[in-house]
Amino acid sequence: MARIVYFGMSGQFSRLPLEALLAAGHDVRLLVLPALALADSTRPAYTRLAPRASTVGRRALPLAGAHAPAATTLAVAAEHGIPAIEAARLRAPETLAAVAACEPDAICVACFPRRLPPELLRLPRLGCLNVHPSLLPANRGPDPLFWTFRQGDDETGVTVHLMDEGLDSGPILLRRRIAVAEGTTEAELEFACAVSGGELLVRALAALTEGSLAPTPQDARLATWHGVPQPEDYTITPDMAARQAYRFACGVLRRAQPLVIAVAGTSFRLLAPLGYDAAATLAEPYRLAGDELWLRCTPGVLHARVEADL
Repeated sequence: MARIVYFGMSGQFSRLPLEALLAAGHDVRLLVLPALALADSTRPAYTRLAPRASTVGRRALPLAGAHAPAATTLAVAAEHGIPAIEAARLRAPETLAAVAACEPDAICVACFPRRLPPELLRLPRLGCLNVHPSLLPANRGPDPLFWTFRQGDDETGVTVHLMDEGLDSGPILLRRRIAVAEGTTEAELEFACAVSGGELLVRALAALTEGSLAPTPQDARLATWHGVPQPEDYTITPDMAARQAYRFACGVLRRAQPLVIAVAGTSFRLLAPLGYDAAATLAEPYRLAGDELWLRCTPGVLHARVEADL
C-alpha cells in the first residue's frame, strides 16, 4: 500500500475519497488543510491542528447518502490517528519539510483550493493525483458543479488526473461518467462524484504502483474553464431555455448566494423551482399570480415560487 499525504477541505468531496483510501489500506500519513486567512511572512508556514474532543473515539459514519450526517475530513483523520496541519504558505521550507518527512509515494488532492507549487509536485514518486468533479478537459476551474448546473447539463463525471503546474490540466488517469437526473441537487451530485472519485483514486494508485496505467494527455482544444461564480451568474434570464433554468435552479438553490429571475426590468428572488414546460409559451414576458411566476424562456416556460427582489 502507498504512503500518502492528503490535501483537502472539510466537506464531503474531500472526506469521501479520504475514507476510500483508508478503507483500501493505504498509509495516509498527513492531512493538509488550507489556512483561510491570507498568508503573510509574519505568520507560521503551517499550524498543527488538534482534533476536537467530540471527534475522538467516535466511529466514522457510514456512507448512507448525500443527506446523511457526516464527520468532517479532519474528524476522519483524527479517528485514524492521522496528524493534520493547516498550511498558510505551501512554498515555505517548513511546509515542504513537513510533507517530505512523510516520505509520500503519492500526494492525493480532493477539493484543495490552492495550486500546489512545483516543489510539492516533484516530491512523490507516483506523482500528485487530483480528484476533479467533471469530465476533464471540460469544466476546468474551482467550481465545476456550479457550471454543470448553470449549463443545464444532463451528464457530467469525475476525473482522476496527475497534477502539473497548470490548473486541472495534467494528464488523465481515469474518468467516469455520471448522469445528472432532472431535479438533482448540488449535494446529491457532489456525493455521487465524491464516491466515484474515491473509487477511481484507489484504482489509479493501484495501477500506478503496478505500472499498468499510462496517463493520457488532455486535449487542450476541448478544454473549457470557468472561474468562481459571480453574483450575476446566479441570475436566470428569458434567453435561457426553460429546461436549463429549471435544472440550474434545482441544483444550486441551497447556496448562500440567492437565485434571481430578471425579466422586463423587474427582478424576483427565486424561492423554489416548481417545474417547466419545454413546449409552452406566453404572450407576455412573465405572468405573476401571488408568489407564483411563469417566465417565458427561449424556448419554454419556467414555473417558480418567487418574492420581489428588493
